[in-house]
Amino acid sequence: MEEQKVFDDMLECKKNMSTNPIIKDFDFKELNEIQKHYPQGYHGVDKEGRPIYIERLGKINVEKLLNVTTLDRYVKYKIYEYEKTLAIRFPACSVAAKRNINRSVTILDVEGVNFKSFTRPVQKVIMQLRKIFEDNYPETLSKMVIVNAGPGFRLLWNTIKCFLHPDTVSKIQVIGSKYESKLLEMIDESELPDFLGGRCSCKCEGGCLRSDKGPWKDISMADQNLKLDQCNIVPQ
Repeated sequence: MEEQKVFDDMLECKKNMSTNPIIKDFDFKELNEIQKHYPQGYHGVDKEGRPIYIERLGKINVEKLLNVTTLDRYVKYKIYEYEKTLAIRFPACSVAAKRNINRSVTILDVEGVNFKSFTRPVQKVIMQLRKIFEDNYPETLSKMVIVNAGPGFRLLWNTIKCFLHPDTVSKIQVIGSKYESKLLEMIDESELPDFLGGRCSCKCEGGCLRSDKGPWKDISMADQNLKLDQCNIVPQ
């Protein structure tokens, strides 16, 4: 019965997308440019079938980011992605895993991040996104692994975590440069990008963080194929 419910939910994806104004009406045409200045995206699933979200915070360039978009549009894009995960990614992962999936895993690469790089514009972006997440989507996070955390970031983390809800902090693990074994405990190497120690590169899609790889793109169940691109998702 549970699998049938998940499958039925999946079949409702087109309705969900068409009735959610955030998803239906938003077209983030500047995404390719954004990826150059703040690499991020969903890529694959962990060993429990949960979608994986990856950000390379150490490569953020807020000045160039805000030259190609506005903070308001970027925030709307993040909301769009959260809503897409609720409406599409979780149901698709549930079908693939044959059990309910309602939480995701985040990998945050903070190589090079320290007090000096955590400028006021960066703080403004990060803190606004934090508020949106904690106000609206806190229960969707299963685990966050912060990798490449150097001494500078660890000092910064002692300050940042004071602004986070204790429940959120309890889900976060901070690791230095020797993180590969931890990630591979959670994620098969075929699902992990090569820059994080896996063997996936998604060359045909322009890189892993541009691919949006996962069951939500193309999923089979029994003798039926569900193509998520039939749900009128805005092309990315």
